[in-house]
Amino acid sequence: MYFGLFGMHLLFVISWVVFLLLLIKSIQNDTKDKVIFTLLSLFFMVAVLGVGTKMMLLNPNVAKVGIWLHVKLSFDILLMIENLVLAFVVFKKKTISSKALEIMFWLSYLVFMFMVYLSVFKPM
Repeated sequence: MYFGLFGMHLLFVISWVVFLLLLIKSIQNDTKDKVIFTLLSLFFMVAVLGVGTKMMLLNPNVAKVGIWLHVKLSFDILLMIENLVLAFVVFKKKTISSKALEIMFWLSYLVFMFMVYLSVFKPM
């Protein structure tokens, strides 16, 4: 059961990154798909949080293995805050500069790659 949840967690993380990056680009290009990408990225954000919490409850020893998990969770929380800010921007029809969106795009891309690395390969 644990490894099934692990696979589902990775699938949800990858889906979240795809829809968050699409959300950033749709805000930057002012397309009509902003709302659907916002809803999908929020859905997968909650799914990642739920499945990750379930994995921690099934194997509580994971929390004691070292700082790598805390680094991953810190990045996860950073991107969740970014996702919520972007959702606020979309639903309140605010604007963000193109340069800030470009920085958010590449920062999110690199952080997600690092998070997947920390999920799959535990550093020694």
